[in-house]
Amino acid sequence: MKLSYDFGNSLLLLNRNLTKDIFLEKAKVKNNYALNLFSKMFDSIFSELIDVENEFEKYYSFEYESIEHYLYKKYNLKSEHIFKLMEERKENSDCGLYRKDDFSYGDYGLSQFAFSDTMYDRVMNILMLKD
Repeated sequence: MKLSYDFGNSLLLLNRNLTKDIFLEKAKVKNNYALNLFSKMFDSIFSELIDVENEFEKYYSFEYESIEHYLYKKYNLKSEHIFKLMEERKENSDCGLYRKDDFSYGDYGLSQFAFSDTMYDRVMNILMLKD
């Protein structure tokens, strides 16, 4: 699951056990262009991720009563988005919540492609190791 909370910033629910090799295997790419494209896609998604749950526990848990309140006040997320995010996280216990600057990788086109309407479901199923 991907939620944008500010221009060029996103929250992502990603499987903690996902590696680049697993990502490429699940994408069913063999070689050449597709392998190169999905390899760069993985790099663009995983570059400079910050673990939101760890950040909350380490720096903000004394200030906010729960991670839900933290997400509401710090990232200005709508309540229904927070609820959906927490439900998805609960259903996928191996997934963690991460934040990232969408422009941090340098090739924003890859991130746009990965989360485009055409690719979103396929990429998110891989990122959460659902299939």
